[in-house]
Amino acid sequence: MNGLDVISVNLMQWSFVLLVCYDPRKTFIRLRQPQQHHPPNHRKDQHVEDKPTYIEEPYPNTLLPRIPWVLTLLVSLRLSNWKTGHPSHDRQQPITPLSRTAFCTHALLLALQSYLILDTTSLLTQSDPYFHITDTSITTPLPPQLTPQLPPILQHLLLHKLPPRLLRTPILALQPYALITQGGSLPTLPILLLNSLHLWPDEWSPHTWPIFFGPLAAVPHHGLRGLWGKWWHQTNRYLAVPGRSFARWVGIERKSARAGYMCSVISAFALSGVMHMGLVPPEPVGTEMSAMRMRWYVGAFFWLQAVGIGVEVLVMDVVGRWVPGGWRRGSMVARMVTLGWVTVWGSYTLPLLAVPFRELGYWVYPPLPVSVTRWVLGRGWWAW
Repeated sequence: MNGLDVISVNLMQWSFVLLVCYDPRKTFIRLRQPQQHHPPNHRKDQHVEDKPTYIEEPYPNTLLPRIPWVLTLLVSLRLSNWKTGHPSHDRQQPITPLSRTAFCTHALLLALQSYLILDTTSLLTQSDPYFHITDTSITTPLPPQLTPQLPPILQHLLLHKLPPRLLRTPILALQPYALITQGGSLPTLPILLLNSLHLWPDEWSPHTWPIFFGPLAAVPHHGLRGLWGKWWHQTNRYLAVPGRSFARWVGIERKSARAGYMCSVISAFALSGVMHMGLVPPEPVGTEMSAMRMRWYVGAFFWLQAVGIGVEVLVMDVVGRWVPGGWRRGSMVARMVTLGWVTVWGSYTLPLLAVPFRELGYWVYPPLPVSVTRWVLGRGWWAW
């Protein structure tokens, strides 16, 4: 692992999936929109707002058409607008694209949301010693200076009634979410502008790709499976493919669909843990903990998610035998219980990430120079 980072490991794993688990030249079909030719006075993105047409393009026989085919495949980690020969994937293709206007609105709102999350949570991390002092336990009472501007009743509730674990772990979840969504929103707008001027092809424009995150409602409905399989970004979904291929090869999938599913889950989180270990630099500066030990903490967080999903699957089997169907899924009680389970699970696994991140000084400096939250609280708008 010395010197390898997230992107390097990600590309190696993606190459392994394409070369070993798939045979793109035989089974992959690219779903491509035909080239649009617009008159000079064409202003509306009618070719996106109307239902687009697609042509199916298998692996080309000649060299020149192969180049864009292969290059597009290499950057299509979610395999959107590709048929792979797997029915559960192919029946969802092609995806329904957004119009440029809808995507631009979505990206701007997401960027604003991400800014407010980062701004608020960074102010909390600056005031809470848990995010700076190595030996501070997550159950340590919150410092009084964390809530100086709140009414006394809210201060008493936050400082003395609610468990500190349940107040700190949302910060550990919200900050990565905000950083990822911010990276998937504002940087895409220049490309969208080029596409609106017909200087960039539609299939390479972000408004024709699937939305980065799915519906948050999947979490109370499906628990950890909904969190990781439907809501969280699906960029690394391909990591489940080696497990699925193994289950087919040894015949597990034919004997038990549930066991085949768990093979995919174990594969996804085992490889994801290895990939995210690259978040820790090979020779961190100013840390007392070794790089490898910090990497184990990062990997353990992802590996435990497979355990949590396994527990969830077993419990749902038991519930399916003893609880009436109307109570198993969809009812308010079922959603509340499921959300409570995810909250508790996250409150005990997310702190694993805090150990290396705190050691590396992730929370020493505010990520944003201009802070609206600080200005509202009367502390000035400049955070740096």
